[in-house]
Amino acid sequence: MIPTDTFWSRDILREERSKGLEFRSVGNPDMPVPNAVAALPGMDCVTTKMTRRKIEDNDTASIEDLLETSLEMGVELRGCRMTIHLMDYDGDYFYDGVTTGVGAATALQDMADADARLPV
Repeated sequence: MIPTDTFWSRDILREERSKGLEFRSVGNPDMPVPNAVAALPGMDCVTTKMTRRKIEDNDTASIEDLLETSLEMGVELRGCRMTIHLMDYDGDYFYDGVTTGVGAATALQDMADADARLPV
């Protein structure tokens, strides 16, 4: 399986940022909050706390645990070359084991040849 980091999910592969991920309320159909309320100041903090509490209450693994387990199991995680270039990242931003600098054409070809794929 070869999950591929896209522009919008880049923080999940960044070790420093993945520990403080926030859940966005506005425009998120998975949040039980209407957009008019979600747009209020501080609502992202509220929905983040709600979601984290729900994860803990259900004894679900954290993002960090899931990433570390994936890497230990040999899942190849990739960072998009264009995103890395646009955001001025270098390899130190990502978890050890994340392949960086993969272009879209290479990723699409590798995903077409893979048994399972999960573009993130």
